[in-house]
Amino acid sequence: MPTASLPLRIGLYVLAITSVGFGVALMVSAHLGVAPNDVMNTGVAKALDTGVGTASWVTSSIAMVLAWVMGRRPRIATVLGGVIVGLSINQFMKLLPEPHAMVPRIVMLSVGLFVVWAAITGVVATDVGAGPLELLMLAIIDRGVSISVARWGIELGLLTIGLILGGAAGVGTAVFAFCTGPVLAVTLPWASHRLGTHLTQPTDVAATAT
Repeated sequence: MPTASLPLRIGLYVLAITSVGFGVALMVSAHLGVAPNDVMNTGVAKALDTGVGTASWVTSSIAMVLAWVMGRRPRIATVLGGVIVGLSINQFMKLLPEPHAMVPRIVMLSVGLFVVWAAITGVVATDVGAGPLELLMLAIIDRGVSISVARWGIELGLLTIGLILGGAAGVGTAVFAFCTGPVLAVTLPWASHRLGTHLTQPTDVAATAT
């Protein structure tokens, strides 16, 4: 299948990046745990008394600087992606309710997970540019570290720092950690085939997209 046009892929990329923010906001508002990467963001937000989206800019900036120092220069899509995710998280957090009853919280968590998985699929399948954490992971891989070790090392580091800072870990964190790989193993090949993009080990790379 021929590769989809660049304007179409850029449009889908922006939609997917914005959807990442919506999914993260749903999971944060459910108060049942967020993705390992976002445990760090919620911890930073708590420590700095700022929005989760704003905290994600801090995390993304650090990741991009580290990647650049290690030889992986951020692309425009990497920078814009980090900015858009942060903005969308902050805006959706203002609009979403924070229910106290367990049933609506579980619904919000479930919808948030599916939205994030769909958004990650879109971000990676469009093959427009790596996210900040993806870029850092690739820089680590350049040093001879395997993809799995680099991925889990970054996630473990972010999760640990996030927990120290009081980040929002919970059942959602465990579900995301254990189910993201199998879900993306199904969705990414389908999406990349539809767009005609050719990805190398996309499932492992995509796991650090949020």
